[in-house]
Amino acid sequence: MLHRSVRAAPLLILFLLSCVGPVAPDHELCRDVITRLCAEPTCVTAQSRLNLPAMNCVAELEMRTGCNSTEFAFTSPTRDEVLTCRLPLVRDGAQRSAQPACEYVDETLRICPTLVVFLGGTP
Repeated sequence: MLHRSVRAAPLLILFLLSCVGPVAPDHELCRDVITRLCAEPTCVTAQSRLNLPAMNCVAELEMRTGCNSTEFAFTSPTRDEVLTCRLPLVRDGAQRSAQPACEYVDETLRICPTLVVFLGGTP
């Protein structure tokens, strides 16, 4: 029995390490959140709370926040707050192209007023 456990240990370690990668820079994390919030069709709550433009939503929010610069770093909200706020937005998929359901966008905007302010919206 112990022999099987010893053989399985390297596979378990390999599996766990496959989930670990380099930390995304703050500007990429910011862009990811913006891309998800601007996904078409844009959710009504996001449009109204964030005062989203009809065109160039991503470019507008990147300009508002400053995350269009590779030198961008979170201060308020903090990186940890943004990671927590982003959780509902990635429930439908971790790929940036995965559009979150509007209920998840609404949840993010409701539980993360500092993110709403950061994005130039009304909390």
